[in-house]
Amino acid sequence: MLLNVFLPKKISIMEANFNTQDGNHLPLQNGLPEGFRGNVLQGALASHAENASGLVILQNYQRTDFTIQLGIFKFIYLVKSVLHPPELPIVSILSLKNDLKYTIRGIGSFSLKEKEFSFLNFADKNIRAEFEGSQEYHLLEISWSPEIIAQTVSYFPTLADQFKKAIKDQSASIIIPPRNAGKKAIRTVQDILNSPFEASINEAYFENKIREYLLLLMVESSKTEEPRVFITKTEKEQLLKLGERLKLDPAGKFPIGMLANEMNMNEIKFKLAFKQVFGKGIFEFHLDQRMKEAHRLLKESHLPIKMVATMTGYNYTTNFIIMFRKYFGYPPSRIQKKS
Repeated sequence: MLLNVFLPKKISIMEANFNTQDGNHLPLQNGLPEGFRGNVLQGALASHAENASGLVILQNYQRTDFTIQLGIFKFIYLVKSVLHPPELPIVSILSLKNDLKYTIRGIGSFSLKEKEFSFLNFADKNIRAEFEGSQEYHLLEISWSPEIIAQTVSYFPTLADQFKKAIKDQSASIIIPPRNAGKKAIRTVQDILNSPFEASINEAYFENKIREYLLLLMVESSKTEEPRVFITKTEKEQLLKLGERLKLDPAGKFPIGMLANEMNMNEIKFKLAFKQVFGKGIFEFHLDQRMKEAHRLLKESHLPIKMVATMTGYNYTTNFIIMFRKYFGYPPSRIQKKS
């Protein structure tokens, strides 16, 4: 069964409707779901839709000069959705959780891996996105006014022409192809999603943070891309199997030299090949698995933090707490307090 998602452009996001292909109605309701424990975008308009087919949560913070939208999607079946872009045409899309496939009229298809971003000019074109069943997706879209873009891109001469052309052009385009967002940008996103301020201060806080985030994405966009290496079909299959091992063993130790020998590659090729396949380095990839498992254990069990640290490969609880806070933007004790 497929779920078609339609977000009308000229009406409030609260009025959007979701309909399954078999005729079942999945309307959006105002507010967050009861008992929601995820990230809350302070001051945003929130809506959600939920039934046996899946869950959609949208949080939209909008000003005339920038918009922030956090979307959470979780479905039982494969979903092909039709979405409409925000009114500010230059948008960054960041996949915070899981890989996503897009098709945009005038652009064609492209995909974002987890923790990758892309700058696009939607130019009022529909977006088609595919959500695999039994997966949970977290997407962050931030759009900026041409004035904010121009102020920031002026510090990056190599990017200026690309963005100036996109701002003037009426056609949809990919301005910056998918790239890894980098640790600093992800931390800034966590700051945005965990704002500690009330509404009167939060607006100024968001304005500061979205400018910082834009600057960091520009820095990543201006970096010279790493060289690509040729990977045979067999080598790719071996790397994919290694990725599954890392997922299943978050507490394990995986020295680069040992893994390179297993893959029959030298260390340089192994590092480049792994990043080419997974979109991130092996340390960052394994850290993702460790933190995800730690978060799950803290949320679903009553184990002490020290034991969770040990189960995810940390000999010292202090190191675990520091890394957890750095990764998620809040300490592990916050999850246990919610439980």
